Amino acid sequence: MTRLELFRLKSMWGNYSFDYACSLARGRSGGLISMWDPNFFVKENIWCDEAFIIVKGRWRNMVGDCYMINLYGPHDPLAKVALWNRVWEFIQSHSGKYVLFGDMNEVRSEQERYGSIFSQNEAEVFNSFINNAGLIDLPLGGHSFTWMNKAGTKLSKLDRFLISEEVLSLLPDFQITSLDRLWSDHTPILLHCNKCDFGPVPFKIYHSWFSREGFDEVITSEFNNLTNPTGGRRLLSHEKLKGLKPKIKQWVTITKRNGHSRKQEIMKDLRIIDDKIEAGI
Repeated sequence: MTRLELFRLKSMWGNYSFDYACSLARGRSGGLISMWDPNFFVKENIWCDEAFIIVKGRWRNMVGDCYMINLYGPHDPLAKVALWNRVWEFIQSHSGKYVLFGDMNEVRSEQERYGSIFSQNEAEVFNSFINNAGLIDLPLGGHSFTWMNKAGTKLSKLDRFLISEEVLSLLPDFQITSLDRLWSDHTPILLHCNKCDFGPVPFKIYHSWFSREGFDEVITSEFNNLTNPTGGRRLLSHEKLKGLKPKIKQWVTITKRNGHSRKQEIMKDLRIIDDKIEAGI
């Protein structure tokens, strides 16, 4: 994208409770964006380049001040070396905690590439950058590779998180998991600790429900069936709505369960195909 629209960002994030930093595309390549919830991370400064976005900020947890670096590695080997050098120079001149992440377009060993040529020299330069910067490449769970071509004949581990030792000492339970690839040629990767329970979800009506099959019938049927249990006066409208709420919740739960089951079946088939491709069969 050569220009950025707030509506597009909102559609990706889900609401307007976000802050962001971006480096727009130049021609047909490039273009980066980092997004975060300002209730959890507050930015202090931003450095942008055609191949990276560096956001210095403060996490509202034990990590505190941190540099978050969103990277996109160029394909050209010389441009890649120049990128590692620029990031290394920045780290040297700005002491602190670091989390690097993105599509780095580079592998660390021959085992991280399948079906394409492995460059020992490029891998050594990349490994030297990681070691010199004192970064840790945590093992990836879920899948062995994070990129696959359309034909399924070439696979590589191009996307990763690189974390400084200071961050890992504060959060030793950090894990990196590759999620389902779905419609992209890249597998999304998630950096996470233990999951949290945020309590019950508040009841809301969503506009999309009105277009779902069966919603009108449920409302009409249940609304007409609601009567005063004492046999006295007719129920007021707000009392009927109160009685409708658990019926709508029940319908939503069943509809979601059916949709989720269908989605799980499809995703299971996709995972089987991905696993067969990774296994070379």
